[in-house]
Amino acid sequence: MPSPSESLAVAELAIYLPLLFLTLFIVSRHGIHRQSGWIYLSIFCLIRIIGAALGIAAEKNPSHVSDLKWSAILGSVGISPLLLASLGLLKRITDESTERIPTQGAVQGQSPFQTVISYTILGRIFGRLGVHQFATSYRSRFLQLLQLPAAIALIICIVGGSDLTDSSASEQSTGEKLIKAGLIIFLIIYVCLFLLIAKSASDINSLPSGEKRVLFVLIAALPLLGVRILFSLLAYFSTISTFSPTSGNVLLRAFMSILEEILIVIAYILAGILMPKYSDARMGDVGIEVHNLETRFAPQQGPRVMVQGSA
Repeated sequence: MPSPSESLAVAELAIYLPLLFLTLFIVSRHGIHRQSGWIYLSIFCLIRIIGAALGIAAEKNPSHVSDLKWSAILGSVGISPLLLASLGLLKRITDESTERIPTQGAVQGQSPFQTVISYTILGRIFGRLGVHQFATSYRSRFLQLLQLPAAIALIICIVGGSDLTDSSASEQSTGEKLIKAGLIIFLIIYVCLFLLIAKSASDINSLPSGEKRVLFVLIAALPLLGVRILFSLLAYFSTISTFSPTSGNVLLRAFMSILEEILIVIAYILAGILMPKYSDARMGDVGIEVHNLETRFAPQQGPRVMVQGSA
């Protein structure tokens, strides 16, 4: 007879495997670079599949404590892809409701800092500092910048989780502090996301029908994401044993963490299916806009003066 934890892990595996293929379909439909929010759904499903597999392995071999710990670690870092996916979807909505402005350095040349960052891993992943990238507003730029602390918090939680698996008590203490720091960053990003979604809701009349549906999905997912972050905060900041990430109550984790994540992923998948792709005409308009901006900021040449020498 499988334990409740093993049954929950098997259920996650059965749910997220088909969801992974659906997210990959949406990524192929919308493209990775056009709307980065979709790729993070695939990453999240992959994290959940690996975490569930480790959880099953830990139940089969209780002596392998590291499997159980890494399963709990992957459970906490899963917040980052959901936040990144939400930021990516909200950015598309923001782009549809605000006026385009050129990203700093897009036409007149990049700054040295932008040039260096564009060659790093983060620069290539986010693709925000290239010379052809355009933000539609300062709010859109802020959404781009929020992706950086979300990625940093993910790295902090992974490093902290690695320290938690160490046999040294000091390393475990450091790992717990790192995970707490990462969760605080997640909470700050969530608050910013809440405020930005509220601002986008005030511009709902200017949105196309497809983007309106995505905004409704984000509004519905916001409390679910809040409950999910609250569960992680209680797991690492409170002393209540039922919230423990390794030995806590299984039903509580199922209804405060796993259920919310599944509902968010399904909602975002439906939004991706219903949302129209960028049309060729729209991309053509962007190309014309880039050309106009390049013409506007191009250096002007003065009239040539012909000087004739005397015989």
